[in-house]
Amino acid sequence: MLGESFTLLRPIYYLIAAFSVCNFVYITFLKNKVKASSYVILNSFFFLIIAAALLFQEGIIVDEFNRSGDSVTFYLTILLGVLFIVSFIFQQNKTRGKN
Repeated sequence: MLGESFTLLRPIYYLIAAFSVCNFVYITFLKNKVKASSYVILNSFFFLIIAAALLFQEGIIVDEFNRSGDSVTFYLTILLGVLFIVSFIFQQNKTRGKN
């Protein structure tokens, strides 16, 4: 038990690193080729994925230490999902209105 590493949050760091790489690629190469509104939707999706992964990993950690979970993080994840869906719908309506 003494030499074990805590690796339960490692997938979250992988997601954040991938998100940072995507942001770097956008800023460096695709800034004029991709619309900013599409980029906002993509960022919202990445944040939703990170929140869901954090919620899942929190469940594993809570189960390992025999604790009770926090309902606030669950509600915040649901709120992020709703915000993503609403922003996606508004984005679709904006693009239809321009055509």
